[in-house]
Amino acid sequence: MKLRLWWRRARQGSGSLQLQLLSGTLGLVALIWVALSISAWHNAVSEGDELFDAHLAQTAALLAVLSSDGSDEIPDELPSHRYARKVAFQIWTDKGHLLARSTSAPRDALTDQIRGFSDRKIDGRSWRVYSLRDTRHGHLILVAETLEARHAIGAELAKQLLTPFAIGLLLLALSLVLLMRHRFMPLRRLAIFIGQRSPERLDPIDLEDVPGELHPIIEQTNRLLERVATSIEQERRFTADAAHEIRTPLAAIRTHAQVAIAAIDKTERDHALSLVVQASDRATHLLGQLLTMARLDSVSLIGGFVLCDLRQIAVGVIADLTPQALAKNVECMLNEGNVAPVKGDPTLLAVLVRNLVDNAIRYSPAGTAVTVTIRQLDGGVRLVVSDQGPGIPAEERQRVMSRFTRLAGNDAPGSGLGLSIALRIAELHDASLTLADGPAQQGLSVVLVLPTDSEN
Repeated sequence: MKLRLWWRRARQGSGSLQLQLLSGTLGLVALIWVALSISAWHNAVSEGDELFDAHLAQTAALLAVLSSDGSDEIPDELPSHRYARKVAFQIWTDKGHLLARSTSAPRDALTDQIRGFSDRKIDGRSWRVYSLRDTRHGHLILVAETLEARHAIGAELAKQLLTPFAIGLLLLALSLVLLMRHRFMPLRRLAIFIGQRSPERLDPIDLEDVPGELHPIIEQTNRLLERVATSIEQERRFTADAAHEIRTPLAAIRTHAQVAIAAIDKTERDHALSLVVQASDRATHLLGQLLTMARLDSVSLIGGFVLCDLRQIAVGVIADLTPQALAKNVECMLNEGNVAPVKGDPTLLAVLVRNLVDNAIRYSPAGTAVTVTIRQLDGGVRLVVSDQGPGIPAEERQRVMSRFTRLAGNDAPGSGLGLSIALRIAELHDASLTLADGPAQQGLSVVLVLPTDSEN
C-alpha cells in the first residue's frame, strides 16, 4: 500500500526526479541486458550448431563401426532426454543400394554429397546432413536431423537463458523503488520542515541532514532568506522612521490650523494659514521622497538602460528648480561643456541630480551661488554640485548618507532623505557618490562619477 502511494506521488508531474531516475536506470539496464541477451543467444546458437554438427559426425562414425561388425540391429534414436533429438540415417552401398535406414529417414537419399555437411529439403522439411564414406567396406553413411528439431532446442535454451534476465529486471526494479524511497526520505523530511516553518522564521536551514547534492541549493536558499530578513528589517526601520518624520509636518499643520481658527485678527489668521501652507508643502515633499525611496528599495537591478545625455538632464533639472533658487536669491549655474553621454535610466538620473541641486539650494545662504560642473573622464562622466553653505564636517559625511539623518542645529527645511536617495540611485548605476569640501574650502561639493562603459 505504501509503495503504491509512493508511486502515485512519484508520477505526479512530468518532472518527478524519482520517476526519471527509476525509468532511466531501468531503461539503461534493460537495453544493456537485451544487447547482452542477443549476443549470448547468437553465440549459443552458433556453438549449438557446432555441437549438433559434431554430434552428427560422431553418430556417423558410430554407425560405420556398427555396420562393419555384422550387427543386425542398429539403434534408431539416442536415449530419452529432454534435449534428445531424432536422428535419421541411411547406409548405402557403392552400387547405390540402400543397405539400412532409420524409420524416420526417407527412402530417397538424404543428400547427393558424399563427404561433409550439407543442407537438403525433402518433402517440405529442411535437413542438416553429414556424409561419411567408409572406403574399407564400400559404404556411404548419411546422418541427418531436421532443422526444426534444432530450433526447438534453441528456443528452449533461449527460454532458460532469458527467464532469469526478466526476473532479475523485475527484482532490480523493486529494489530500486525501495532504495529510492529510502534515500529520498531526507528530501521529504526537508520539505515537511520547510512547509511547517512560520513566515517569521527566516533563520538559515541546517545542512546536517541534507544530502550533499542539495547543499548548493540550500546554501543559496539560506542566502535568499538572509537577504529577505535584511530587506524586511530595512522596511521595518523605514516604516518606523517614516511614521516618525511624517508626524512633525502633520502636527504643525494641525497646530497652525487651530491657531487660524482661534485667531480674531485677520493678520494673525493669514499668518497662521501661510504656515499651514508651508507645513503642507513640507509634508508633500516628504511624502514624495518617501515614495521615491520605497520604489528604489524594491529595485535590485535596473534593466533596459539607454544612452542619455547627463548634461541635458542637468539643464532640465536646473530649469525646474530656478523658481526655488530665485525665491532664496540663490544663483544656480551650469558650466559650459559638450554632450556628456552615459548609460542609465534618464528618470532616475533626473531624480538624483534634482536631489543634489535641491539640497544645495536649501542649504545655501541668500546671495550665494550653486554651481553644477560636468566633465568627461577616461571611462566615465564626473558631475559636481557645489554650494557656499555651512558645509558638512568630514567626520559627519558618511553618517548623513543614511536615511532621515540631519545635522544638529540645522533649521533648513528637509526630510533627511535627499542624499540617501541619490546614493541609492548611484548604486543602481554602478556609480560613486562622495562628499568633499566646496570651492575655496567653503560649502560642500557632492561628486558623482558615472561609468560610460556600463553593461547594465
